[in-house]
Amino acid sequence: MALLMTLSLTSARSAILLAARISALIWLLLGVNLIGLPAAHAEDTQYISDMLLVPVRSGAGSEFRIVNRGLPSGIALLVYGQSDDGEWTEVETRGGTRGWIPTQYLQKEPPAGLLINDVRLELEQVRVERDRAVSQLNQSSSKIDEADENIVSLTTRLESTEAELTEVKRLSAAALDLDLMNQQLVAQLESERSDADLLRLENVRLRERIANNQIMDGALAVLLGVILAVVAPRLWPKKKRQDGWS
Repeated sequence: MALLMTLSLTSARSAILLAARISALIWLLLGVNLIGLPAAHAEDTQYISDMLLVPVRSGAGSEFRIVNRGLPSGIALLVYGQSDDGEWTEVETRGGTRGWIPTQYLQKEPPAGLLINDVRLELEQVRVERDRAVSQLNQSSSKIDEADENIVSLTTRLESTEAELTEVKRLSAAALDLDLMNQQLVAQLESERSDADLLRLENVRLRERIANNQIMDGALAVLLGVILAVVAPRLWPKKKRQDGWS
């Protein structure tokens, strides 16, 4: 019994290994075949055109002759009416071409292509306005910088002027003090001159008085001498003369 179980396990393992080898061989062959196949590569990306040309006919039907080979999509048309079944519409271009086209190609709103073009134009205008605004902003920035420089320069000049004004005020105050001192000195000088003139006058008077006194003294001295010369002999007693006869 144990031998049969061992044989069974051995057979199972052999079968599994064989299946694995077969599977690996199959994948190997597939890989070789895939490598040998030529690879397809896309050369470019393209799109289906949205340009639509609608022919204009002389009547409401495809059997009528074509009066215009094709109106491009997005063109504006004047509408005059529709056929009884509503499948055809009578229109006229701005160039004067009048005829019938299928109603299915008409719509009241502008097509997306025109809207996109309008949006592009608006975008271009916005870009132009943006560039203009940026240019104006740059100019304004330059003017602001120049104004700031002028403000700095004016501030410096103002500070210098204030310093000069302060110095002038200080010098003016000193000049006023000097002027006041000068006026005081002038007044004092005038007073001294007046006093000197009074002293000179008093000196002259004193000299005149002294001279007068000297004259008076001389006159008095002369007068006193005369008086003494006249009166003095009389004041002294006379001595009697002794002669030989006595």
